[in-house]
Amino acid sequence: MSLRRFSRQVITARPDELVSTAAEKLRDHRVGCLVIEREGRPYGILTDRDVAIRVVAGGLDAKLTKVGDVATLDPVVVRDVEGVETAARRMREYGVRRLPVVDDAGLLRGIITADDLVRVLGRELGDLSEGFAASADSTDAK
Repeated sequence: MSLRRFSRQVITARPDELVSTAAEKLRDHRVGCLVIEREGRPYGILTDRDVAIRVVAGGLDAKLTKVGDVATLDPVVVRDVEGVETAARRMREYGVRRLPVVDDAGLLRGIITADDLVRVLGRELGDLSEGFAASADSTDAK
């Protein structure tokens, strides 16, 4: 199952954008992260947790601090031709919950989250269990 299905508009920020503006985007779009973009490519990720831990708890002023100073730079990504198994493995391997999805040229095409994986895999398991329920039980066949 290709990750192309996760191609969608991603809420982004620039490295020189103020954290206060980025926090407003997080709130207004009801998302947990922004992909920091440079020339159409993922440059970093800023999460709501980054804002809380690195800015607020760190005593920084969100109206003076730039996103690029507190974001996680050089994010782990997945290509849109890879599958959900690769995304799950990469999340586990790197301890992240969100992966920007890029095309062969490295351009940002979408994002996949741990929540997305739970929904997709949950649906597949549900479909599988329905298939079992609909089939004849081995004790019924003679």
